[in-house]
Amino acid sequence: MVDRKERLEEEFELGEEVEAIHEYEALTDDYLHITASLIADEVAHLAEARTGVAVDLGAGPGSLVRKLAVRFPQLLVIGLDISFLMTKLARDRARVEGMKNVAFVVADVHHLPFQAQSVEMIVSHGAMHHWRRLDMALGEVKQVLAEKGFVYISDLKRDAPDELVQHIASLLNQNQARAFLNSIQASYTIEELVALAAEAGLGHMRVEPEDFSRRTIAQNIKRLKGSPMRGMRQAAINLRLVGGGNTV
Repeated sequence: MVDRKERLEEEFELGEEVEAIHEYEALTDDYLHITASLIADEVAHLAEARTGVAVDLGAGPGSLVRKLAVRFPQLLVIGLDISFLMTKLARDRARVEGMKNVAFVVADVHHLPFQAQSVEMIVSHGAMHHWRRLDMALGEVKQVLAEKGFVYISDLKRDAPDELVQHIASLLNQNQARAFLNSIQASYTIEELVALAAEAGLGHMRVEPEDFSRRTIAQNIKRLKGSPMRGMRQAAINLRLVGGGNTV
């Protein structure tokens, strides 16, 4: 199985993990900084009050972990990533910001290091297309998720409109654009994710375009006005697997 380190290098088509992480960090900070806030607010509304442990699968530099930790101070939010260097970056950022209810671990999504039914919330954004065996990873999610736990896993859609895909790619530098286009090709359609979720025992959860609520948009309107990704039709480019909490 190819690990996240190799997958990141492959996606950016760069020879060194450090180079790939640098480009990924820049992409997150420059273009996707608003996404973590949008998802955290959406999750806060859908999941309702939670205690215990939350896990971000494929946490990268930890942006979503830190946003969730603020909105769920009663949760321990764990960022999980297979890259040691990426995990160190995320841990350092959280330390600088003085985050208390966060932790970061190096682990493989195909072999989650948690007891059965011990995780109250599982989230992920932009990582699912990295997972070589999505059926196995979703099976792990099913295994460790608490009985009434909440799931929010979002990623790109392979069948996103080409015009939109090319427009987004044009906003990025050469390495980032290449990585974005590679990510699109490695991602899933809604139909594929529906089948895989059902196979993993998560068929009761919704698979749908990632369309943020009016409440979430309103909470982030100032940030959106300053974002180069404003008006990018999130529902056309992203999908999500979501279930539990206020999602009926």
